[in-house]
Amino acid sequence: MLTSMTGIAALSGAIGPYDWSMELRGVNNKGLDIRARVPDWLVGLDQVVRKAIAADIARGSLQFGLKVSLSEGTVQRQIDPVKLEHILKNALYLAKLAKSKGLEFSPIGLSDISSQNGFMDFEASDLAKTDLMRMIVGELPELIAQFQVSRQEEGQALHGVLEAGVVEMERLLQLSETAIETRADEFETNFKAAIARLKQDIEPARLAQEMAILAVKNDVTEEIDRLIAHIAAARSLLASQEPAGRKFDFLMQEFNREANTLCSKSNSKSLTAIGLEMKVLIDQMREQVQNVE
Repeated sequence: MLTSMTGIAALSGAIGPYDWSMELRGVNNKGLDIRARVPDWLVGLDQVVRKAIAADIARGSLQFGLKVSLSEGTVQRQIDPVKLEHILKNALYLAKLAKSKGLEFSPIGLSDISSQNGFMDFEASDLAKTDLMRMIVGELPELIAQFQVSRQEEGQALHGVLEAGVVEMERLLQLSETAIETRADEFETNFKAAIARLKQDIEPARLAQEMAILAVKNDVTEEIDRLIAHIAAARSLLASQEPAGRKFDFLMQEFNREANTLCSKSNSKSLTAIGLEMKVLIDQMREQVQNVE
């Protein structure tokens, strides 16, 4: 069963003085790109997160986010004097610089200062922080499992769309084989009409020779055989339990190559029309394949 690269999962909880929530989102990507946003004071957690995700997921652009706040009712907060001093110095410098440039500088209020990152620090023990980090690491497998379920559900929808596309490709291939059977008479009629427009007499042997040459040039047997093989390969990928997105993407390119050649060599309105239908179908399938892991 196919797995989509699109998915989302979220978990939340509390431990000690902290409330926490984490989320994992994924969209399509050529390779595996993992970005983790965690509080700076949980040192090394981002590396643990990336390693855990990479162990289970092969492809996609993934965004992991962790938010931590003091539990409601917790009042253990304090001002960091060092950071506060740094903020005030910067504010004073900016005020002087603005004045020297003849610019108006609105007074900075307490709310402006308190909104600065790091001005208010949590007053929690190292043990509480360690317990928080252990809990987050312990909950990661559940988050990833939920994320995978989300991607698999999306993958089932993709599987249905691509399977229907393969069935339609088989139908068009059968129509093309029928069109090829009737193409010979159409080809001969068109060729003779073209010769007649030249208003020149051509020996029957030479005429037959030229028709044979054109028939060889416009033979699409190999293209039909390769399309049959590609359909079999697509069915195999649909049944695979391994990530198949890259292989499917390459297969769509091969489908498109054969459809292009079929159109260029068709020399038949009906066969060209079928080839164009194939190309439209292939483009539709390719769009869906972009989301397959």
